[in-house]
Amino acid sequence: MKNVCVLKRKENTKEENSLYMDAIRKYGGNPILIDEDNLNLLNKCSGILITGGYTKGKLDDYLIEYALEKNIPLLGICQGMQSMAMYGTIYKLDKVINHHSNDNYVHEVNIDESNFKNIVGQNIIEVNSYHYETPRSSNLFRIVGRSADGLIEVIENYNHPFQIGLQWHPERMIDYDIVSNKIFECFIKSLL
Repeated sequence: MKNVCVLKRKENTKEENSLYMDAIRKYGGNPILIDEDNLNLLNKCSGILITGGYTKGKLDDYLIEYALEKNIPLLGICQGMQSMAMYGTIYKLDKVINHHSNDNYVHEVNIDESNFKNIVGQNIIEVNSYHYETPRSSNLFRIVGRSADGLIEVIENYNHPFQIGLQWHPERMIDYDIVSNKIFECFIKSLL
């Protein structure tokens, strides 16, 4: 079984967590919610998903470090991507006001040559958007996608086939978006 440790944030609802877990299950993965009380389950997982939320916690850095040390797949979504971008820095996030909407598609993302572009097979994709903050740069992970207004939308580790951070929420787009399905399918396929 391809186990994926999914960060359980205190502020996330059961419904929000179920979206991540359903997207993982759709492609044959077995999601395991993880928090500070059951970190011993990490050794059972062959991949990590750092979920969205409202604040970066110390568990974010711990899970990023674990994925890097063990060289396992890592998917960061929204706050998870922001944590990946800020990993190893003392930078703070910048506020944004025009990237939060309940629409199915909010804006386009321009994709550079990258592992991520190979996954989605497109130069430009359309995404949803629910964030109020953004990183101004990325320390360890390379920026490979930006919105038209220049905000960081996709980062990745070139030294790994699937260590990717996304600013939007593909788990909320699984029912109607081909690219979101490709992302989760590739994430699960990359698990050992």
